[in-house]
Amino acid sequence: MANRRKHIKKKIHFIKPKKSIFKRAVFWYAILLFIIILAVFYFLLFLPEIQIKNIEISGNEKVDNSSIEAVSENSINKKIINFYNFSIISKSIFLANLQNINNNILNKFPQIDSIEIKKEFPKTLILKVKERIPVAVFCQSGAIEKCFFIDKKGVIFEELPAVPQGMFVVQQTLNVKNVFVGENVIDKNVMEAILKIEKTLKNNFQINILSALISAPLKLDITTAENWRIYFDLNSNIALQAVKMDLLLKNEIFPDARKKLQYIDLRFDRAYYK
Repeated sequence: MANRRKHIKKKIHFIKPKKSIFKRAVFWYAILLFIIILAVFYFLLFLPEIQIKNIEISGNEKVDNSSIEAVSENSINKKIINFYNFSIISKSIFLANLQNINNNILNKFPQIDSIEIKKEFPKTLILKVKERIPVAVFCQSGAIEKCFFIDKKGVIFEELPAVPQGMFVVQQTLNVKNVFVGENVIDKNVMEAILKIEKTLKNNFQINILSALISAPLKLDITTAENWRIYFDLNSNIALQAVKMDLLLKNEIFPDARKKLQYIDLRFDRAYYK
């Protein structure tokens, strides 16, 4: 029995006491790493020298600077902590999401076609705005006719009280529905074709157009200021039909003959006119 106690005492004697956590190097390394992470976090989010303070805007005419700046400011304010009425906001240039700012501005202002946004460190955003250019007027028929400026991509962007003088009207009987500013109401390729026809008539023959009507089954009717029409098939090669129109007006239908002209039909293999 005495021997057994002696053996146990020897074992107890050789058990080493545990080292305090405060004396371990790994603990202080962890504390140092945590302090470094906090310092980096503070630098990236809250250092005053990198908070966005300047927003430089250029290229805009219809949309005023203050409106664009307000949307931009709202987009760069990042709530790091938001608890009831308490919040911590950062305007760090590192957190500014340029794509998000771009989308928010385009959604708010249909008059703007595109924006180029760049960061200029340490605290400036540069916005180069490209506004939509009206090429015609789109009018929606209905109980109350609504008219809008339309750009070369077929996007309407500003409602109008009346059709401005010198601009032609685009209408369609396809997918008749209520439209809203910023909507792409005419297919881009169709709009490009209409503008090419309009340019050819004006530049080569000094003929203005009054309207362009798109109807089913994909037919385009152009009404000229001389009160005669041109019929195009949008399912066929529009460029080829435009060439046929150009040759016909140059070689067969001269200015005097146009006074009695009713229409030119380009929807078939050969052109017809009356």
